[in-house]
Amino acid sequence: MRALLLRIAGGDKQAFNQLFEVYWDQVYGTSLHLTKSPEQSKDLAQDIFLKLWEQRAALPSVQNFSGFLYTITRNLVHDHLRTKVFRESNLAFLIHYFSGDGISPQRQLEQKELTGALEQAVMGLPAQLKRVFILHRFEGLSHEEIAQRLHITPLSSKTYMVRALMALREQLAENADKLLIIIFLCRCFFFS
Repeated sequence: MRALLLRIAGGDKQAFNQLFEVYWDQVYGTSLHLTKSPEQSKDLAQDIFLKLWEQRAALPSVQNFSGFLYTITRNLVHDHLRTKVFRESNLAFLIHYFSGDGISPQRQLEQKELTGALEQAVMGLPAQLKRVFILHRFEGLSHEEIAQRLHITPLSSKTYMVRALMALREQLAENADKLLIIIFLCRCFFFS
């Protein structure tokens, strides 16, 4: 990654295209999660990469590029949303944004319960499996970056990830009956 960032800092457009291809999904996904608008997310993602290109000279000093990119994305999206919110002409946007894209309270409750079950399962993982899972899935680090951070090999990182996923599947499968009961009760509550 460091070599790629150095090439970009030197103005290498092919290196920048490589970076763009690798990180587009992360930037777009973060933008979409925050804006809930595919069109705005595409525009913001393009703006973020444009900003990266314009400030490419600073890239060699970046230690954790994935975290750096996430921070830039989050900040730019928040700035965008803040300017949108403070314009009176954006009443329709505000209504759409806070409506949750039509997600019903029942669906929100189900999603909250399922997310809680997953978080509880992750917290129940052995320490090393939990660290690798969180770094890979929640922070978006590659196995090479995880290996450097945790002083393990990339193969060990991949192995821990596979073991974590297997453990999570088992745990969630064991609790599937409880989750189904929760979902059933939510449906009864909202449709009665």
